Amino acid sequence: MRYEVTLDDRRVRVELGDHGRFTVDDRAVAASVRETVRGRQWSITLAGESHEITVVTHDPLRLDVDGNDVRATVIDERALRANRGAAGTRTGRIELRAPMPGLLKAVHVKEGDHVVADAPLATLEAMKMENELLAPSAGRIAKVRATAGAKVEAGAVLIVIASE
Repeated sequence: MRYEVTLDDRRVRVELGDHGRFTVDDRAVAASVRETVRGRQWSITLAGESHEITVVTHDPLRLDVDGNDVRATVIDERALRANRGAAGTRTGRIELRAPMPGLLKAVHVKEGDHVVADAPLATLEAMKMENELLAPSAGRIAKVRATAGAKVEAGAVLIVIASE
């Protein structure tokens, strides 16, 4: 499976092969990956260097890499094929979706509010942890589709932002 990965401003192509082999930008890389907290934290050794990676937020994806906050995106090859040529067809609407099932503890915005990138929009409790969901970009809150206290499924649209 191939992925396009962006870490802050650096973009790389990663391909996961059979038997734990993988390449980064067409270069074979020796690596070992061990999940330490299911779906949330990993210990990774790349070319002999050890790194600790923790998911801070899912949407937008933010990682703690060795104590440094890193904005990241990961797009798999199927999504890349599906989106090819679609960059110019964006509607200017961004849907903030629940990254996992959980209890929506709070909604910090209302329809019509203007928000800046990374502004807190909602708090989702999942697996006894509170996750702050942040605005992926600036805009106006066009729709709030869930209320505090609601149980939500992974992928449910919580808030719609109209780009400005």
